[in-house]
Formats: sequence, C-alpha cells, structure tokens
Amino acid sequence: MLSVVIVTYNAKEITLKMLPELQKSLDYFKINSKKDFEVLIVDNDSTDGVLDEIKNKFNDYKFLKIIPNNTNLGFSKANNLALKNLNKKSDTVLILNPDVILEEDSIYKCYEFLYSKPKIGMVTPLILLPNNEIDIDCHRAFPTIWNAFCYFTKLERIFGKLLPQVFGRYHMLYKDITKTHEIDACLGAFMLIPREVGEKVSWFSEEYFLNGEDIDLCFKIKMIEGYKIYFFPKTKVFHFKGSSKGTKKISRNFGKVSEKTKNLQINSGIDAMKIFYRKFYEENNLKIVNFFVYLGMDVLKKIRLITKLE
Repeated sequence: MLSVVIVTYNAKEITLKMLPELQKSLDYFKINSKKDFEVLIVDNDSTDGVLDEIKNKFNDYKFLKIIPNNTNLGFSKANNLALKNLNKKSDTVLILNPDVILEEDSIYKCYEFLYSKPKIGMVTPLILLPNNEIDIDCHRAFPTIWNAFCYFTKLERIFGKLLPQVFGRYHMLYKDITKTHEIDACLGAFMLIPREVGEKVSWFSEEYFLNGEDIDLCFKIKMIEGYKIYFFPKTKVFHFKGSSKGTKKISRNFGKVSEKTKNLQINSGIDAMKIFYRKFYEENNLKIVNFFVYLGMDVLKKIRLITKLE
C-alpha cells in the first residue's frame, strides 16, 4: 500500500489545483501496480480556508484523511504526525508538497524504479518549475563548505557550467540530468521512500522548523550502509515553488504572503543551515573555520531579510 503525505499551510489555490491531478496519478498507480493507496493531509493552522474548500470540493475522495492542527508545527513535525498515522498495510511513503502538479505516470514510474533493485532508499523525479526550467534543488550534493560557498556566492552560476567539477558541485552540474543516476539529496517536494527505510532513520528530524529537513533526511538515509538516493528523470512533475512562502521569485504571484511569514521562512532557512552544519560538519573543522561559516550564514540572513528573497 502507498501512503501519500502532504503538509499544507495557506496554499489553498495551488492545493485545490493539485488534488485532481494527484487522484489521476494515484488511479494510474493503482491500475498498474495493483496496490491500494491513502492520502494524509496535515494542515498547519492555515487561515485561508483551505480545509473547508477541500472538504466541500473533494468530499467524494474517500481516500483522503485530513489532520488539522491548531498551531503551525512546521514541516518536520507535521509530516511526522501523519507518518505516525499511516495505515498498517502501508509499505511505501510519498512525501509530497501541495504545490506539486503530477503527471499521470509520475507516481507509478517512480514506484516501479524504487523496487527495481535492492537498497534504493529514496527516488525523486525530474522536477520542473512553472516556466519549464528544472528546479535544480531536486538534484543536489550535500552542502559541504566548498559546495555551499560556490552556490551562495554565485560562483556556481558564473563558472559552474564551465568547470562543473570545481564550481558546480552543489547541484552536481557535472551529471547528465537526462539519465537516471545517484544523487546525495533532493527536495522535500517529492520523496518516494520505502516505509522501512524511513522508520530506520526515524523520519524527519524535528529540530528543523522549515527547510533543511529534506537534506537531513537524505543524509541519514545515505548513512545506512549501502542505501542510495536516485534522481529518476523518466517522469516529471511541476513545482510551483514557494507558493506559501513568498520568498521565491518564481512563485511570488501565486498567493498573498504576509511579511511575518516571509521573515519566518527566511529565519528558519538560515537556522536550518546552522542546525545541519552543527550536526554533521562542525566537529570535523577548526574553530576559526566554524566562526567564518556561521558569520557567512548571518550575513546571508541579513541580505535575505532586506530583499525578502532566497
């Protein structure tokens, strides 16, 4: 059985657009895999009426299970809440953003590949932005100091295609995105995971509020001996990135986002960088190196709070 887990927060318009396409993809999955499915939607105390709209317009979607919250738990805790309520028969989990529009074959093709060889811990498809460009964050290496430095200083953008092995390592620009291959990390927008693998690593780390939890989960999965994460471009989805955040240029016009929410998004993003670095990298570096790493993060936060963009 497949369980789809979705966390919503003030993203009514895109969520309502996503659900019919999700049903088509799930129906296709069921016909071809002969497996049943369920969908769990956790709402983080949205104020845009998204839950009422879902109940009114999709009342006949009997596979839907809605879990409302009276506070914003953040991405990790909200996902984990749903993951504690999976059907006992569920053996595969799709972590899916409400701002992702699926193709009919998206779920089935990824599912088929997930079980095509042993020790695949996660599969993600080609993720495109609304302008048909790749959402490059679906195809990442882990953020080592050098990888992150090249990305945030724009060296990757300037020299990444010319010298991808040197300056384009953060987004693995040296790999052919038309072919299936192993990656370090992907986006939390679409993560297909065997349930037993997710449970081995206790799913999402709850010290993250928003951002960073997807890379953290990938890191933990790859720490399990032999397990791999795959980029699978034989199917695609479209990501209306940041629809509920308001800090992405590509999606600034998809919904009204308050200044408070934008600031929360930016602050939690930088906090996530610090948490990840502290957990996995800090003890292996000199104190002076750590000082400048954290200083760089603080400078980046100030820039983002001024521009309100990531």
